[in-house]
Amino acid sequence: MATIKYLLQSKSETSNIYVRYSIDRKTVLKRKTGYVINAKDWSEDKALSKTGKEDLKVLKSKLEKLAIFLNNSYNDSVSKGIELTGEWLMLQIDLFNNKVPVLELDVLTTYIQKYIDESNYKQNAKKELGLSKGRIQNLKLFKNTILRYETEIFKSKSILLKDINLSFVEKYKTWLFDKGYSVNYVGKNIANIKTICLDASKNDIEISTQIKSVKGLSESKAPEDIVFLNDDEQQAIKDTILKRESLNNARKWLLLGCLIGQRGGDLLNITEKNIKELNGMKIIELKQQKTGKLVAIPLLPEALEILTNGLPYKISLVRFNEYIKEVCQIAEINIPTNGREKLKANSPTVKGVFPKHKVISSHVCRRSFATNFYGRIPTPILMNITAHGTERMFLNYIGKTTYDNAYQMLEYFSKLAPK
Repeated sequence: MATIKYLLQSKSETSNIYVRYSIDRKTVLKRKTGYVINAKDWSEDKALSKTGKEDLKVLKSKLEKLAIFLNNSYNDSVSKGIELTGEWLMLQIDLFNNKVPVLELDVLTTYIQKYIDESNYKQNAKKELGLSKGRIQNLKLFKNTILRYETEIFKSKSILLKDINLSFVEKYKTWLFDKGYSVNYVGKNIANIKTICLDASKNDIEISTQIKSVKGLSESKAPEDIVFLNDDEQQAIKDTILKRESLNNARKWLLLGCLIGQRGGDLLNITEKNIKELNGMKIIELKQQKTGKLVAIPLLPEALEILTNGLPYKISLVRFNEYIKEVCQIAEINIPTNGREKLKANSPTVKGVFPKHKVISSHVCRRSFATNFYGRIPTPILMNITAHGTERMFLNYIGKTTYDNAYQMLEYFSKLAPK
């Protein structure tokens, strides 16, 4: 005999009510009922809502009627030989709630997960098969953000792909900004929405005709927002006395990173195999994860000094970001700096002015290299190492303008002019 039990899986003010439908020992189905409740108003003993308020009495009555409806549907389906699956249970719930049945892939979060599951077969930016780990992580964060949006704005109701139009995007964008997310993070979310919808359309899933009109969003950093470590700051970090081996190790990675200009993931994956000799000169040769580009970076005397006793030991990017903030704090890298800081765990970063060590992250390595060596090393060579596609992108990255480049060229030619 099939049995029905309602349950909650969270203790929030907007907890989803699930129905667990046990057909036999091997077949136990569970789906959302479409109803939510404050966990405080839920009776664990009765597995139903309490009845102290009028709206709770109405909810209890609906859940009892749903149970009767499901049992009747079960008997009807068994007599017709219909397979009893989770999809069957969801269909019955939708029918009870007078909802038009929705296929799973019509749901935004379901399709995002499908896209993630098929990541090995998706074309990446390098026109190759397989999305990078960073891209997959970005999609997972995007899905989690959408789930929070559903909980707060739609009372946990699923967002359908066909309902994502220009109005939806604007409301979602406003919600993200109100939460304190950066322009770049919001822009990535909007780009992800467009990517998912267009991919769904290729699979004959209905989407809004307005999706192609959704505009991208990006942030240009002002020169004062460019966070990098100048030569004096790097020297202060080098001279600082650190008492923990983990911090000494992170310092070596940080200082090396500022001299080779690579992204955090590429930097921390360097091994002895990447260090080679070319015409009597030591170089680091690596294939960049994001671009797939093979680069060779000459090791300057300062870098060779760091590597005197070998490479620092491997650590995760998360730990690296954590440790270098502490290293810079001990080194008193405290100048007030525009940046973004996470004030609470599991919350978005907040833009403001903070002591510089608080806004330091792995990205400071690549930006410090590009900024400090601009004007000392020809720009095309720097771009080849940092893997910027255009000079405009490179100059924007370090907070320079085309006028700065013109001044640099004039200074170069003045040195060539006859005295």
